[in-house]
Amino acid sequence: MSYASEVKKELSSIKVDNCCLRAELYQIIRLQSSLILNNQNFKITLHTTSLAIARRIVFLIKSIYSVNVGILKKTRISLDKKALYYLVIEDRAIEIFKDLDLLDSDYNFKKSISENIIKKECCKAALIRASFLIKGSVNDPRTNNYHLELTLKTKEEANIIKTILEKIGISSKIIARKKGIVLYLKKAEHIGDFLGFIGATNSRFAFEDFRIKKDLSNYVNRIINCDVSNEQKAIISAKKQIENIEKIEKNIGFLNIAPRLMNAIILRTSNPEDSLAELSEKSEDLVGKYISKSGLSHCFRDISNIAEKIKK
Repeated sequence: MSYASEVKKELSSIKVDNCCLRAELYQIIRLQSSLILNNQNFKITLHTTSLAIARRIVFLIKSIYSVNVGILKKTRISLDKKALYYLVIEDRAIEIFKDLDLLDSDYNFKKSISENIIKKECCKAALIRASFLIKGSVNDPRTNNYHLELTLKTKEEANIIKTILEKIGISSKIIARKKGIVLYLKKAEHIGDFLGFIGATNSRFAFEDFRIKKDLSNYVNRIINCDVSNEQKAIISAKKQIENIEKIEKNIGFLNIAPRLMNAIILRTSNPEDSLAELSEKSEDLVGKYISKSGLSHCFRDISNIAEKIKK
């Protein structure tokens, strides 16, 4: 089972207040249902490939309206051969649509989200949870690409959800695609907060656990690469310093070299592969006085200048 499926499975079993059940069912019907007139009777149809979501929808309808829900299972011809669950509500269909504030006075489907449904903060979370259940996806946190998205019907609806998320510190973006208006999140910490907001607590913990482990691994790799790079630079620098020292010794000798430069020369020739930090640590034992890393850097710069003058 994919990570997104695990998240939806968890969301399909959480317990919430009655007002939130109503907000959740409202958004599911908005995004996924059809109101059909058949033999002078209206009926509501919904479909999903997830058995957990199908059970959630049945639970919501029976909890709020106490009506029977017919369930038909079909196997799709596509390669994945996933089952497709059709849910049919034939009793009180128009009444349910009206009660959920989905129809206007002319029995037309309302395009905008009803303010009455999302008065409470918990109901706003329920509406977004339903959006994710029906039209949402999230990448596995073990991949290198963090991404969560909701496919919505209108830009107005996307902007409402975007505003709700912004109030709790979650940044999102909106883009128009062929399949609809897509609201998406790219930042890992915002995806974690989103999962927590809609009630997927266990999935959020799993997401954060994978993310922390991956980030730690990436950090360790960067440190190792940085250490290797610094070590290579130190070896190249030490080799150049020894070449300068040999050039001075061969051409003018060390008789007139300043004592501080001689200390640096002794340290370098005694430890040809050490970094400046390591030479600094050994300075008191080898030359009888402590020389800082910065002090050694200045000494080798002066030695380099002497070698350059000899070259010219």
